[in-house]
Amino acid sequence: MNQLLEKNEHKDVRKVTRAQVRAIHQKYADTPRKADHYVQVLSVLFTYALDELEWITTNPAARITLYGPQSEWQPWPKALQDTWERYCLEHNEDIALTAMHLGCGTGQRPGDLVAMEESHFDGEYMAVVQEKTSERLWVYCPQRLRDFLAQRPKKGRFILAKNLTEPMTYNTVEKAFRRVRAAIGTNAEGHVMHGWRYTAAVELAEAGCSDAQIQSVTGHKTTKMVMKYRSRADQKRLSKQAQEKRQ
Repeated sequence: MNQLLEKNEHKDVRKVTRAQVRAIHQKYADTPRKADHYVQVLSVLFTYALDELEWITTNPAARITLYGPQSEWQPWPKALQDTWERYCLEHNEDIALTAMHLGCGTGQRPGDLVAMEESHFDGEYMAVVQEKTSERLWVYCPQRLRDFLAQRPKKGRFILAKNLTEPMTYNTVEKAFRRVRAAIGTNAEGHVMHGWRYTAAVELAEAGCSDAQIQSVTGHKTTKMVMKYRSRADQKRLSKQAQEKRQ
């Protein structure tokens, strides 16, 4: 509650929307228990504002689908990334396409993608300040991302630009993501924006990168999650070795 008050005590509770609550939930998606707890606490507070204080007429945190204890993000396979790109190009879904390239290319959290400015990219590196950790990173961009950023038209100060000076909100990007995912259908089911970060980390692990190399891209403060990515990569590699021995 103290953390909520630090950022929100001056705001009008009557103006809080369901989309804003969902955005908070998504913001902490890499720590599902924390994300769910935020929503649960908000729901209790809104219920009090609704039933006891009569400040609001609906609870914007009610019935938000929680991640639950078993949630685990899936990396996006290359085939899905290609399908996503083809659909976005064919249907002018520039927001969803740009976000996917930034997420898979830099390995950053979805909430950090909207803060990326055109000036942060120097042709090779993306300068990133992570909102969660406040760490400054210089992330070298893979060729696919460099090519994409080089050819796309600049629309303002920010890469995901609302206008010449302001960035898009997380909600705008998330809505575009949901729209494209629904259109693609079964191939995209179960995949979320946070999976882009997971995709980058798993691909780095599968390429044989060290823990320190993976952390230099993703900015993880501990090796716990990095070890998880490496375990997945090792399982895939060992499976190939084992099956080749059968032959």
